[in-house]
Amino acid sequence: MQIVTHKSARWRVIGQLLAIALASSSCVKSKASAPAVTLSANKASEAPVLVTAVTADSSRIDFATQIQPLLSARCQPCHFPGGKMYARLPFDRPETIRLLGDKLFTRIRDTQGQALVRGFLAQTADSAQAEQ
Repeated sequence: MQIVTHKSARWRVIGQLLAIALASSSCVKSKASAPAVTLSANKASEAPVLVTAVTADSSRIDFATQIQPLLSARCQPCHFPGGKMYARLPFDRPETIRLLGDKLFTRIRDTQGQALVRGFLAQTADSAQAEQ
């Protein structure tokens, strides 16, 4: 396990992006969840410090627990059951997200969300190549 500790806000974001990038890399094959990210303080008087634990078990990005909540927060109600776009583009299905690819970034503009979706798309492409 690798522990990365950062104090400034800028380094916090870099640490989170690093954790997502490492989690989505294809060099480690596993079926576990995302990296554990917690805030802690070294002393009572210090500001919280981001601690990111990156393990070999954190390489898979799960659609139901990581991608779907991200989409639900930005694309609800239109692309989810009962919405006017659900029949054409249902965002509760991984196939739709794979089909859209980078076009999805018109709605997901933050770099952390984009990195998570890119990781999901990359692992999908990796698994498709492995099957061939």
